[in-house]
Amino acid sequence: MAERSQKKERFTLTSVIRGHHVYKRIWTPYMNEKLTATPEEDNPFDKYAVAVMKNEDIVGHIPRKLAKVSWHFIKRGGEIKITVTGKRQKGLGLEVPCEYVFVGSKHMIGKLRNLSLTTIDL
Repeated sequence: MAERSQKKERFTLTSVIRGHHVYKRIWTPYMNEKLTATPEEDNPFDKYAVAVMKNEDIVGHIPRKLAKVSWHFIKRGGEIKITVTGKRQKGLGLEVPCEYVFVGSKHMIGKLRNLSLTTIDL
């Protein structure tokens, strides 16, 4: 009997990509650019750091207030897709507005919704 594939659900969050000032020499963001997220295991400043990737290059990070949740989400088999939604902004470093789309099982997405991530000051 063939395995039934579990239907993936989505949770969308509007936020920013942090740290563009560090990577601006290798990356110029553009509207609707698609990026991915991956845990950055060897980050000396944050053991739950999640890098924003363009191909194989780190171009920023998920904000610290969202990083631990994102790190665990990815480690448990979830995926985070990122879309650039605006030009970079100046704030805490240079920030790039974006939309994070968390893709995972119904159970995992339910946990994210229960955390009320939309109310976190990102």
